[in-house]
Amino acid sequence: MNQEHWLDTAVSGVRFAPDRKKVRRELEEHIEDKTADLRRVFPDIPEPEARDRALAGMGDPEEIKTALAKVHKPWLGWLWLASHRAVVLLSVALSVVGMSVQIEGTFNNSLRGRTEVEVYGPIQEGEQARLGQYTFRITAAAYLDTPEDGVRKDNLQLVLRASSPRFWERLSWEGFYNSLTAVGPDGTRYPMDRQEILMKEDEGIYQVYTGATPCRWDVFWREVAVYLPAEGWQPGDTVTLELDSRLGKVSLSAAVTERTVIP
Repeated sequence: MNQEHWLDTAVSGVRFAPDRKKVRRELEEHIEDKTADLRRVFPDIPEPEARDRALAGMGDPEEIKTALAKVHKPWLGWLWLASHRAVVLLSVALSVVGMSVQIEGTFNNSLRGRTEVEVYGPIQEGEQARLGQYTFRITAAAYLDTPEDGVRKDNLQLVLRASSPRFWERLSWEGFYNSLTAVGPDGTRYPMDRQEILMKEDEGIYQVYTGATPCRWDVFWREVAVYLPAEGWQPGDTVTLELDSRLGKVSLSAAVTERTVIP
């Protein structure tokens, strides 16, 4: 029996392929070591004869096959392989979640996080609608009562969430608010594709009072905070958010009942 045949027979009882390759390599190295030892002790012995003697000293390959089959259980190998792959996948997932990304060119955050924008008036069961793969839902609505300091004005804030199980096709922030229009209680329409600053002569500049900005996000959803003027607001007044995109149109409404005093 030549060496290749002997090795093939000896490892044929190891059914887990990675183990079988490793065991075969170890047996082959052992034969090489025995061959080298024989030639060192008997310098005049031809190499083929030394290899044959080393192979004969390894024993019956059928007996070795049986012994190896008892030691190397295939389910242990598969369990090890599955756990190894699970660790690799988990490491990749954590790397993706923690990966730093650039948003709007103005700030850096991970794929799970929030900006400095506070969210007021949470709504647990806000109105929702679907557009393609996305589900849109209003998650908060509040009247923001700001100090009368001549710099800021009161606002209505609504928070709109876009969710999708396909996290690799995340909705862009710019696309989000470029397709969004807020409709105030009096019917005034406020496109969210731009932000406005009111100028008041000799009294400074009012804070931005209309527009949309990112506030919170996770792997499967994003939220934007929508702001519009609160003049004439009464508790329970309804604000409507209209989405008009290439996927279609939807309209969501929420009653603004919560009044929040902003320090």
